[in-house]
Amino acid sequence: MAEIIKCIVVDDEEMARKMMEHLIKRLDKWQLIASCENAMQARDFLQKNKVDVLFLDIEMGELSGLDLLKIIKVQPEVIIVSSKEKYAFDAFEFEVTDYLLKPVALDRFMKAIERVESRLARDEQNYATSESVFVKANNQIMSIKLTDIQWVEAYGDYVNIYTEKDRLVIHSTMKGIESKLPSDQFLRVHRSYIIRLDKINSIDDTLIVIGKKLIPIGDSYKGDLMNRLKFL
Repeated sequence: MAEIIKCIVVDDEEMARKMMEHLIKRLDKWQLIASCENAMQARDFLQKNKVDVLFLDIEMGELSGLDLLKIIKVQPEVIIVSSKEKYAFDAFEFEVTDYLLKPVALDRFMKAIERVESRLARDEQNYATSESVFVKANNQIMSIKLTDIQWVEAYGDYVNIYTEKDRLVIHSTMKGIESKLPSDQFLRVHRSYIIRLDKINSIDDTLIVIGKKLIPIGDSYKGDLMNRLKFL
């Protein structure tokens, strides 16, 4: 885990921002590097700066917190801080780390912090220099060659790793897997899918074909995909 955890707060309510700022400043090794009053400010900041954790309100002006998660390409760990519980299901579709209800209780805040720190520590390992990796899947510890992976698919609190012969179910997040797989070989093409680039058979406007599998291309990922393809 990084020595300093850099975070930002995004909330259109000044009192709510101040409260989160106060809580964050009590934490060791955490640094608040921005406090934004709307999602547009946050988007501009995230485009230019590396952020480890995003504390995010949902109901904000013309661009909501969930809208922001749809358009940012590199998603940090996200803790939703909302006055309403009804958005929780939609929020967890974006693999948020936690969902806090206002007013935020200190014990609940600290539980979210522990969860973030645990995930950041787990995601620190990178497989870029490895030809194969060990995964804990299907109640076994197994070795798998990176060249055998065809695609990775979100599966609730788990992910499915598909090879030509097997499906391996492991306890992780898409963000965690994405951070560990070598970026010159793998690419996230949808909120729920990571593919191995040399396994692609064909592509149309909205779908990637790998073997018999049809994989959707997310709108916010399409540009990166096109830039990574090698054309004659």
